[in-house]
Amino acid sequence: MMKLCFIIKLQLTGQGIEITLQGERIVTLAKSHESYEYLTNLLISALESKGPRRPIGLAISEENEIVAVEHADNDFVASVIPKDGETLKVWLRGHDGIFKLDRNHPSFDRIYTTLDNSRIDCQRIWFIVDGELKILDVLVAEA
Repeated sequence: MMKLCFIIKLQLTGQGIEITLQGERIVTLAKSHESYEYLTNLLISALESKGPRRPIGLAISEENEIVAVEHADNDFVASVIPKDGETLKVWLRGHDGIFKLDRNHPSFDRIYTTLDNSRIDCQRIWFIVDGELKILDVLVAEA
């Protein structure tokens, strides 16, 4: 499952990169990963971003190896309304398109609460989505 994470430190090793995440969890990106160079650039960009800290979306295996990396974007929530019994529609102020949040998402309650509080309090959020604009994870942006 893809989650937003903050990178604290990157360390090159003979096998790839060792990444220390907030909370001191250590994960690795193997040189043998088919997208090693591209993913390395995304990781470095997230760590060295100017301005407020920027999280990055990571899918991590049970062996603490990075499987996939996604760029995080940020915006303000304009509205969240039910589409049907299984999906909510989410509009973000500065983005075209309708994002979706499925009620069967394992972190539905936390994500929905974050989205709704963001809308009410006008707080910026970080988010990652899949190719179908389904929300995978969100975090409140640091002020």
